Amino acid sequence: MQTLDSHECGTRTAILDTAERLFAQRGFEATSLRKITAEAGANLGAVNYHFKSKDGLILEVLKRTFQPVNERRLKLLDEIEAGEEPPSVESILEALFRPPLELVSKPVQGGWFFPRLLVYCLTQPGAYLKPLVEEHFAHKTRRFYSALQRACPELPKAEVRWRLHFSIGAFLLTAGNPQVLEITSEGMCKVTDPEAVLRRIVGFCAAGFTVKV
Repeated sequence: MQTLDSHECGTRTAILDTAERLFAQRGFEATSLRKITAEAGANLGAVNYHFKSKDGLILEVLKRTFQPVNERRLKLLDEIEAGEEPPSVESILEALFRPPLELVSKPVQGGWFFPRLLVYCLTQPGAYLKPLVEEHFAHKTRRFYSALQRACPELPKAEVRWRLHFSIGAFLLTAGNPQVLEITSEGMCKVTDPEAVLRRIVGFCAAGFTVKV
């Protein structure tokens, strides 16, 4: 396996950091490699050397951003499944929402990148993204779906999927555009306290699993 020297590692990290920020701000299609390399203090050749192409850079940014969050989600789910039989809807949703909400509460550290990148990943789905979506989201979402199905045995399988889908949508709107909530509520509602937001979104979404349709 090829090893990188400290300069190459620094250049690679600078490109990833810059691309993550710009992709979150602008989306994939509107962000050019020239913009990324100019702000990262690198050149186009460095992108080709480290990532082969823009698609390769996007994939590496998304993997780096998504993997730790999703690993923590699954770890929390494993813990509650080991302690509850079956876990409650509230505890399952908390395991799903807590890791990204803790990130979003730290905007200065780029915590808002996760939901924004996830939204772009789902709304600008090039063919090259399908394996990543399957690995980092479809497979892991099925874990949460199975847990919710066990927690709500009275609901048809398709209904559990619908309600989980709606719950994730509520989370993405809240976490991906917190400034909209703050503006429209005239400053009354802010996504700065992860515990307070977690209580609200878990309570709201869990109630949706009790409604009869």
